Amino acid sequence: MKSSAEFRKLWMNDNIRNNYDHILDSYRLSPEQKRYYRLWVRWYISQGFPICRKEEDSLDFVRRDMLSREEVGYKIHTCLNAVQIWLREYGEKECDVIKNSWATLIESLKRLLKVKRYSPRTIEAYCGWWERFAQEQKCAPENLKECAIKNFVESMVLKKNVSASTQNQLFCALQKLWVDGLKHEFLNVGDLLRASDTTYLPFVLTREQIKILLAGSPAEWKLLFSLAYGCGLRLNEALNLRIKDVSLDRDLLIVQTGKGGKSRSLPFPKTLKAAAEIHLTERQKLYDNDLVAGFAQVDLPNALGRKYPKLETSWDYQYFFASKNLLRHPESGRFVRWHPLESTVQRNFKEVCRRCQLPECAHFHTLRHSFATHLLEAGISIREIQERLGHAKLDTTMIYTHVRTPSSLAAHSPLDLL
Repeated sequence: MKSSAEFRKLWMNDNIRNNYDHILDSYRLSPEQKRYYRLWVRWYISQGFPICRKEEDSLDFVRRDMLSREEVGYKIHTCLNAVQIWLREYGEKECDVIKNSWATLIESLKRLLKVKRYSPRTIEAYCGWWERFAQEQKCAPENLKECAIKNFVESMVLKKNVSASTQNQLFCALQKLWVDGLKHEFLNVGDLLRASDTTYLPFVLTREQIKILLAGSPAEWKLLFSLAYGCGLRLNEALNLRIKDVSLDRDLLIVQTGKGGKSRSLPFPKTLKAAAEIHLTERQKLYDNDLVAGFAQVDLPNALGRKYPKLETSWDYQYFFASKNLLRHPESGRFVRWHPLESTVQRNFKEVCRRCQLPECAHFHTLRHSFATHLLEAGISIREIQERLGHAKLDTTMIYTHVRTPSSLAAHSPLDLL
C-alpha cells in the first residue's frame, strides 16, 4: 500500500505530469476531457488508494468508493479511464520501486549476516523467507506494520501447515528483518508467533541393518558411509574433510568449523584404516593428475588464499572425498576438483537403502543418529557422546535415551521379573 504523501510526491514532478499529458494526446481527447482526466488522477492520488499487483484490483477500490458516494455513471466511467491510463504507465513503475526497496533491504541484511559470521545455510534460509515475505507485501519496507508479519506467519501455519521448527525459523528471520533491517526495538507480537518446543524421536537403524547397508554400498561410497557412521559425522562435515584433518598415524579425525563454527576431534575407526590408506593412495594419483592439468586449486577458508597463495594447490588442503567429475567454481568460474555434492550423496544413499530393502525413511543423517544410539547402548556415557557429536547442550543428546532398544536397558519390564 502506497501512502498519499508518496503519491503526491510523484504527481508533483512536472516531467511526470507533462508525460501524462502526452499520453492522453494519443487517446485523441479534447483539451476539456484532458483537464477532467488530470483532475480525476489528482483526486485518486489524494485519496491514497493502494496500488495492487493487479490493475483491476486497484480500479475496484476506486469503483466501490465512487459508488458509495453515489456518483453518476459518466463520472465513474471517466474517472476509471483516467486512473487506468495512469496505472498502466506508472503503476508498474511504482511497484518496481517497492520491489527495489525490498531487494535493497534484503541485500543489506544479507551482508549483515555475513559480517556476523552466520552460516551459509542460515543466510540462504533467511533470505528465502525475506524474499517470500516481500512478494506478499504491497507497501514499501518503511511502511510495514507488525500486523503484516503476524498475518504472514499465521498464513504459513494455518494454510501451509508448516512444522514447528519451520515456524520458528520463519519467526527468527522476520524478527531479524524487523529489528536489524527496519531498526525497531523489538517485535511486540513475538510471543504469539513462536511455536512451543516439540520433541521428535529420530529414526535409527539397527546394527544388523548398518551391516547390510555397508555391505551393499558400492566401493565409491562405502568409505564415506562407513566414516559417517563410525564417527557420527554430519553430511557437510564428512564432505568438507581435508587430507590434513585425517591422521591415520594418530588414529585421529578432526572436524574443523562444524555446526555453529565449533571444531572437535574424534577417534578414527581402526577397522577403516586399511580402506583409508588405499583411498589416500588413489586420491594421491588423482591429485597428481589434476596438478599437471591445472585443476588442483581448492577453496580455502577465510583469507588463507591471499595470505598463502600456494596453499590452494597443496596436498594437505585437498578434499578427502573428491568428486568424480570436475565442477565449475561458482565465483571464479574455473573447473576444480571439489567434493561430491550433497544432493548426489543423498541420492546414492537412498538408492543403496532401496536396493538393500531398508526402511524408506532412512537418510544420510540416520547414520549419525545410529552412531549415537549404538554408543549409548554400548555403555558409553551421555557426556562422552555429547562431545563426539559436538552438541552445545546435553539436552540435545538426551534425545537418544528414548530410542535405544529395550534390551540395552538395565531395568527390564517388571512383568519379566515375575
